[in-house]
Amino acid sequence: MRRGRIILLNGASSSGKSSIGRELLPLLEDPWFLVPVDGVSGMRSTVHTRELDDAGIAEMLRRTRLGYHRTVAALASVGNDVIMDYPLSESWRLDDLLAVLDGYDVTLVEVWCAPDELERREAVRGDRPTGLARSQTLVYSHDAYDIRVDSTATPPPACAKAIAHALPALTAPKHSTASGPATAPSSHVRRPRRHFCRPRGRLCRPRGRLRRSSGQM
Repeated sequence: MRRGRIILLNGASSSGKSSIGRELLPLLEDPWFLVPVDGVSGMRSTVHTRELDDAGIAEMLRRTRLGYHRTVAALASVGNDVIMDYPLSESWRLDDLLAVLDGYDVTLVEVWCAPDELERREAVRGDRPTGLARSQTLVYSHDAYDIRVDSTATPPPACAKAIAHALPALTAPKHSTASGPATAPSSHVRRPRRHFCRPRGRLCRPRGRLRRSSGQM
């Protein structure tokens, strides 16, 4: 049985990942699942008899995200294609994903948005802690993306169209590392994607693909 494909939409809170994911679904040739991490978190009860301290809450959130990674892997393991709506805002998230999705066909999409616009959206939506988006500096430290869209002034439908337009170029045999990056409206595309892997124990994807950043964590 073939494994499903995975598109990971990585961007700060309020960058538009969820909206882009919804707009992307009808543009893809095959049926895909859109599985946002907030959807998994939303299934967890909010009323319980034991009060959690800060450490307990942190551990609960970590377990939720670990479970999210494995939920996506389980869906893809039996052939389902999955769009992840998920910020790589903590270094351990990438470490765990590299282990759990080892060998899977993963396309990393960076959903970039200017900090000032993130703050404006955060204030308008009112359901996020003030400063959350700006605090997620690690999200944009992963330079080995496959596709990049800038949602600062580009609406979700246009970002989704750019992603859908760019996807075929990542796997077409005629596209090689020597030919330079392909381009699509409102996006940048890197070299042909390869499977997640952990070659010789290093946390990376081959030829500069998704890896642990050497920058500030």
